[in-house]
Amino acid sequence: MDIEKQKFLSEFAQDYGYPNAPKNIDQIRASEFKRLDGLVYLDHAGATLYSEEQMEAIFKDLTTNVYGNPHSQSDSSSATSETMKKARELVLDYCNASPQSYKCIFTSGATAALKLVGETFPWTQESCFMYTMENHNSVLGIREYALSQGAVAFAVDIDEVERGSELLGDDCSSVRISPHAAQSRKTFRDLDEVRKADSIGHVYNLFAFPSECNFSGVKYGLDLANIVKQDHHKILEGSPFHRGSWMVLIDAAKGSATEPPDLTAFPADFVVISFYKIFGYPTGLGALIVRNDAAKKLRKTYFGGGTVAASIADINYVMRREGIEERFEDGTQSFLSVTSIHHGFKIINTLTTSAIARHTNSLATFTRRALFRLRHENDSSVCVLYGTSTKKLSCHGLGPTIAFNLKRSDNSWFGYREVEKLASLSGIQLRTGCFCNPGACSKYLGLSHSELLTNIEAGHVCWDDHDILNGKPTGAVRISFGYMSTFEDAMKFITFIEKSFVSRTRELGNSFGSNTHPVFFSHKGAYLKSITIYPVKSCGGFSVNSWPLCISGLQHDREWLLRSPSGEVLTQKKVPEMCLISTFIDLEHGILFVESPRCEVKVQIDLLRAASQCGVRDEITSQFHRYEVQCYGSEVNIWFTNAIGRPCTLLRCVSSQPRSLMNESSHVTRCRNSESKLSFVNEAQILLISEESVSDLNSKLSSNFKNVNSTGLPIHVHPMRFRPNLVISGAYPYAEDIWRGLTIGKEHFVSIGGCNRCEMINVDPQTGQKPKSKEPLATLASFRRVKGKILFGVLLSYDGAAEVGDSKEKVKPQLTVGQEVYPSSVSSKDI
Repeated sequence: MDIEKQKFLSEFAQDYGYPNAPKNIDQIRASEFKRLDGLVYLDHAGATLYSEEQMEAIFKDLTTNVYGNPHSQSDSSSATSETMKKARELVLDYCNASPQSYKCIFTSGATAALKLVGETFPWTQESCFMYTMENHNSVLGIREYALSQGAVAFAVDIDEVERGSELLGDDCSSVRISPHAAQSRKTFRDLDEVRKADSIGHVYNLFAFPSECNFSGVKYGLDLANIVKQDHHKILEGSPFHRGSWMVLIDAAKGSATEPPDLTAFPADFVVISFYKIFGYPTGLGALIVRNDAAKKLRKTYFGGGTVAASIADINYVMRREGIEERFEDGTQSFLSVTSIHHGFKIINTLTTSAIARHTNSLATFTRRALFRLRHENDSSVCVLYGTSTKKLSCHGLGPTIAFNLKRSDNSWFGYREVEKLASLSGIQLRTGCFCNPGACSKYLGLSHSELLTNIEAGHVCWDDHDILNGKPTGAVRISFGYMSTFEDAMKFITFIEKSFVSRTRELGNSFGSNTHPVFFSHKGAYLKSITIYPVKSCGGFSVNSWPLCISGLQHDREWLLRSPSGEVLTQKKVPEMCLISTFIDLEHGILFVESPRCEVKVQIDLLRAASQCGVRDEITSQFHRYEVQCYGSEVNIWFTNAIGRPCTLLRCVSSQPRSLMNESSHVTRCRNSESKLSFVNEAQILLISEESVSDLNSKLSSNFKNVNSTGLPIHVHPMRFRPNLVISGAYPYAEDIWRGLTIGKEHFVSIGGCNRCEMINVDPQTGQKPKSKEPLATLASFRRVKGKILFGVLLSYDGAAEVGDSKEKVKPQLTVGQEVYPSSVSSKDI
């Protein structure tokens, strides 16, 4: 056994692995989650995984029994009604809720359950909606119902204080509630009048909190339900919001996966749960567990099928059903999904929730400690953990969720998107961002209101790539463990963090520092080995012996693209089949030929006629440039649609101009090659790679293949995998990285930096398939990463573009295979 695992088990052997269950964790993984072989899944807070045994039982149930619409009295309908009744009992039992006091209402998810509370709650102008800062957006959405009815809403922070505090009295729990500013849509005058006026009828208020924060994993004491219901006069003393009765809502969508609320001990009025977060399947099904007395106070307006006993179409008459479930479950419930939860609960109840909680918390505690101990070579911390402190690195008060960000040795932040991308390349699935919990996000990241608004104005929205703005993270990295997670999952994740983010000694500049002569070539010198043109962006290219240069670089390169009906520019990232489309341009006759194995005929596009005809023109924006484009007719578009298997249109670049955007520092930014005329390239006119650099990469791929004892064929990449325009030979590996520019024949080019690589290079250009190993990008990430970018090859701008554009009578300059390549000067600091 591994030494690390022995140390782990010496502390957690009683908690880890279900020692008292019919199957231990290793047996569960081997028999029920074979699909996880080679994959580490750490997003159980987002959605846990269903087991094979669970799905087999569901399939057998649905193929053996006949379940009909429950709104009838047939045998199949009665069977459905009975299984739904038992399902409700399972849910109530899971939360230790007495059927005499609570009812289970099935909804389309936890969000729908929260929405149901918000839209039916008896709001008045004297009501209050109080909620903790750490709450999901779906809870915050209730605020809209409260404010629209004239109620007041405010967030609160919950702090621990010593028991017996003067604030709460000896008989109160150890919490302090600190309110934020009140929100209201009434005028100040109206608000004052409401506060002074005598209550008309009884006032009901609502307090909402999560049993476990889905951002940080912090658990809230469920005694908050009792405190607010019984002692709100004390905890809200001095504020105008202590009148009336308080109802309590617990969002247990996250917490119920490992520790469902005990409603006998803590009788909240409303609890929402989500079944796919407990046992993976089904999705689209949740439940609102409601206390009977609270249900009677809800004001439901709409009625649908199943919720009425009788109605008359042409007069205002409706008789609603008496049962709580019947009154709130509009329409026919997803009864097959409800049937499926029986088999999910069977697995959970076999393991027991207490054992699941101990198992997952042991993994989370071990991982938190390991992350906290990580140090760079200068002894600075690598990881900033949220929701805990150095004194609380235990499982107490925390669920199996860990939120964090990573820092470099110079104290700057790694962006969470960089972590997510590298994790994916390492076979690790996690989640990044704010996890739909803006209050927790701003609290733990220390973002003020002005900073949040500035980030939004800069274009930042949920789950985008703006991970660092104004030097601060906009979100975090989150991992979370589920009942089938293993020690090996945790160790692989910790090892990944250590190798990828600790002591950044393999920074690109440093990794080449040992090469004392990167600018020099072999004794024969460097030369241009190949030229490739890609007329249609992301489609196949063609190689030539000689090709003219123009103001946009290589003539006709990336001059066309395919666009979806929604306006999205199509590339191999989402449509790998595009690599199977081959192209060729006959310059002498001015024709672009395009063919595909999916189409019987070739497409021929007359370049001269297409450029001058008065066809339909349009304007698009892509990669920081605004383009005037020419559209093509239905015949061409239908051909390309058949070639890639999805609707698309072909566009040709007529002209382009740079478009300014805001970058992560809220400064104006442009494409790196923004001053040059560009076709539909991403960042620059020309991409160059070195044959020696590709050979070095292949050597590392071969070494990695031997080290991991792979059973498949070793990966060997061809230079064309990187879709270069120019391939040179005769230079030292990666010498191109530090060239300021270069001359090929008589033509001059300026280097504008390395090319940032993505998963597109993992697509095999011959088949359009991606390997499971995620190579070669995974290997490149291990030694070619700089500040979140994985660099390979260099981008060039044609330095003679101005001269080309000055006179149409000049013979266009050309590049020819075999021409010698000379680098520009390199400063001493670069080598």
